[in-house]
Amino acid sequence: MQKQLPLLAAGLLLLTASASHAQTTVSFGPRLGANLTKFAYSGNSTGLDATNYQLGVQVGGTLNLGFGNFAFQPSLLFTQKGAELKGSQQQVVGSVSTKVGITVKPRLNYIELPLNVVYTTGGDHGFQVFAGPYLAVGVGGGGSYKATLESNDPNFSSFNGEYPGSLNVEYSDRQNDNSSAGSGGGLGAPTFTLTARRFDAGLNAGVGYRVGPVQAQLGYGLGLVNFVPKDSDGNDTGSKAYHRGFQLAATYFFSAK
Repeated sequence: MQKQLPLLAAGLLLLTASASHAQTTVSFGPRLGANLTKFAYSGNSTGLDATNYQLGVQVGGTLNLGFGNFAFQPSLLFTQKGAELKGSQQQVVGSVSTKVGITVKPRLNYIELPLNVVYTTGGDHGFQVFAGPYLAVGVGGGGSYKATLESNDPNFSSFNGEYPGSLNVEYSDRQNDNSSAGSGGGLGAPTFTLTARRFDAGLNAGVGYRVGPVQAQLGYGLGLVNFVPKDSDGNDTGSKAYHRGFQLAATYFFSAK
């Protein structure tokens, strides 16, 4: 035991010296950025031809707890995620061709809590790498859709054209009947509803650069929670969808001490 005391004392001295050298710094500030997101599908076929990225915004604040070159940066953000979904179907019988297409642009709004650990080469300046989990809860959304009809069938050709409409977003563990009435009346006027699970979670990682109080980061978000709810009868649909997307954000830190 006596032989271990000098070793323990040396360890305590080393920890004390390290703590004094890497003094904790606290700062916070507003964060503003943009998201470029889409949905990743698996399971049953969705009938879509393409799933493209859609632009959204993120705004909120970030707390910075610095320990030398490392920092813990939790943020509280309002963030928009979504996608551009396209599908089409064509029927050809002899010389008669009819093609129906649909483009849907849902936008889901979340309150998100990213919990990132950041390494900065110069402490409060320089190149950065970061990673961490995030938690999110859905708080609304909306969007639009556009249906198209192209046909040389005399029975349908008078209806050729584009029919835009609006999209509602709701959060539930079960889908609704997707047939809520819209405004305006007429062909193509109904307002459809996208139902998603309210809670989301995943991982963020990326790179950045910091110059004094200004930080800019480019990251990628990997959603790990399937946001497709069960059907209206409570049965699993077999389809899965996850959020994927890039984030570009800037933060200005005000020192707290």
